Amino acid sequence: MFSDLGPEEARQLVTIFSLLVPALLYAMGMMEGKGSHRWFLAGMVLHGLTILHRASVLKGLPLTEKFDNISFFAFATAILVWRYWRTRGVKELAVSAVPLVSVLAMTALLFPTIDTVSPFMRTPWFTLHIFLFFLSYAFFAVSACLGLSYVMGGDIGHEALQYRTAAWGWTLYTVSLFAGSVWFFIAYGMYWLWTSKELWTTLAWFFYGMYLHQRYIKGIAGITAAIVGVAGFFVALFAYFGVGTVIPAPPVQF
Repeated sequence: MFSDLGPEEARQLVTIFSLLVPALLYAMGMMEGKGSHRWFLAGMVLHGLTILHRASVLKGLPLTEKFDNISFFAFATAILVWRYWRTRGVKELAVSAVPLVSVLAMTALLFPTIDTVSPFMRTPWFTLHIFLFFLSYAFFAVSACLGLSYVMGGDIGHEALQYRTAAWGWTLYTVSLFAGSVWFFIAYGMYWLWTSKELWTTLAWFFYGMYLHQRYIKGIAGITAAIVGVAGFFVALFAYFGVGTVIPAPPVQF
């Protein structure tokens, strides 16, 4: 069966399996016992090699299409989960964040791998924008999982860590939007367009800004703050996955 595949189809198949295996290893990190973290670490190593492979194919950072974007999102989340889970002892992340990483990696497989990159995307400003954008999403994801851990009966320290993690994510998100505006101006001669995509991106920024401000001035605290922080992650997810799927995103005309 595989002998009938052409070089392009074979390479696509290899790429898919190279992400499917890490996703399964991530899922095995939910197993009980001391060996669970070893499965998760093995998934991280193989996932990192997959991203390096895509970088060699694209001759640059693989962050131009949804397959690569979501794959990087999952990988960055895995790194943060490992840091909190293994080095800071937040064991509750094994219940919420570990399966999330596996689901994100599986989600990337729903999109085709595209090996062509627009010249407009081969610029430092675009690279900085997209790298920080999905890195901020990783912080938002772990922040939400920490909030869930607290809501489900975790330590009060989880809620404080949720807030600090979200603050890092929001800072990176802000810088990514600035870099994206500069790139958009260089590429298309304007800084921003109020399409549905840009609107929801801005709403996510304001939502997290509101949450961080209210949490800082003690306008909200405890369970309420944790729930609002978790809700922010869903707003951010909708801004990326929902626009264009649930809400139409018309093509931009220049």
